[in-house]
Amino acid sequence: MKWINLHIALFITLLSCIYQESQGQQDPKFNQYMFNPLGINPAYAGSREVLSTVLLVRNQWVGFDGAPMTQTAAIHGPLVRRKMGLGFQITNDIIGPRNTINAEVDYAYRFPMFRGKMSLGLGAGVYYHVFHWDRIDYKDQGDIVPTYGVRNAWSPDVDFGAYWNNNKMYFGMELAHLTSPTISILDTNVGSGINGGDPAVYNQFRHFSATAGRAFVLNQKITLKPSVMYKQAGLYRGMLDANFSVLIDQKLWLGLTARTDYGAVLIFEYIFNRKIRVGYSFDYPLNSLKLQQQGTSHELFFGYDFGISRSSTVSPRYF
Repeated sequence: MKWINLHIALFITLLSCIYQESQGQQDPKFNQYMFNPLGINPAYAGSREVLSTVLLVRNQWVGFDGAPMTQTAAIHGPLVRRKMGLGFQITNDIIGPRNTINAEVDYAYRFPMFRGKMSLGLGAGVYYHVFHWDRIDYKDQGDIVPTYGVRNAWSPDVDFGAYWNNNKMYFGMELAHLTSPTISILDTNVGSGINGGDPAVYNQFRHFSATAGRAFVLNQKITLKPSVMYKQAGLYRGMLDANFSVLIDQKLWLGLTARTDYGAVLIFEYIFNRKIRVGYSFDYPLNSLKLQQQGTSHELFFGYDFGISRSSTVSPRYF
């Protein structure tokens, strides 16, 4: 892997942390969360009524060395007469010299409520943090150089979620990172230059998120679907996504998202058939990143549903 200049690496890492914290989140941010609700709520497990798989790949701030890159894969489906749901997801997030891998098992219990279905879910998993200090090219030899190349750390994770939906509407909320772990990113023998020899730490804040959406079927050709997501980490100021999408001829989703303190996002999804979905999104920042003439982000989505039958699932699926 190409070596990263210390100042660029630290700038990217700091910029990512500032952006994430000011936007109310530390977790990887996906534009197409409405196509993969399991990624933000364990209670969604099994809600598509079939065995469903998702793959998302995101390249953020293209043009910056060490910019964030994220990949996630998920699979989930219903169990025991559709009263329960079970899922699994794994995410790989890279920001400069930091690499975080998260694996999580999700369980949801589902029951009828208000002419729809209510789900209560738990997600339990583990985070594996890798800090590649050996990938930094120190131009200033006066900088503190760790006596090791790579720092590894593990942390447990527990999430809770609730999700209600019927054929045309949904509401959801999640409380994530209930364990709120503190991860040491430097050993105590680094030297007195960092906190007087104390280990530097990374705090994983508890997150709260809420989502809602509604499909308005105008006719057989056009369906409108506005949706919103609010997310907050700890006591930091929250982030709001407001999306407006239109489904054309039950095949093509076109969407526009406005995100607080960031900019706009264009989203496309094409439904090839009842099993295969493919999506793409493009970020257009309107904040300080726009001044860099870089900072655009691209995201690819692929979804495949197994075991589709006309009696097993609603067609079309709006979420």
